[in-house]
Amino acid sequence: MPLELTVNDLLLLEQHRLERLRSFFGDTLRLCFLHLDKHNTLTIHCSAPWIVDQLMSEIDQLRWYTWVVVGAERISLHFAEEEIYKTITRKPVRKSQRIHH
Repeated sequence: MPLELTVNDLLLLEQHRLERLRSFFGDTLRLCFLHLDKHNTLTIHCSAPWIVDQLMSEIDQLRWYTWVVVGAERISLHFAEEEIYKTITRKPVRKSQRIHH
């Protein structure tokens, strides 16, 4: 029997993933609006400049958790309706780092 997910199922799963991500950054992300778009970018709208500063100081952890928990490929930090910072969630693998079989 194939598993069929409805649009509501998918939205609920997305909401749970975003709430799980918030739980790892409770002091900051709970004060932000999170949006995952169709291009697989997580946009984080920060309500205060200190939140941007705090997230930037934790950017490596934020990138990793965003990739693992949400599956987003990019993060875009916003403050006052302006993009402050954009990054990919995973570093590209260099040819010398690839595992060869």
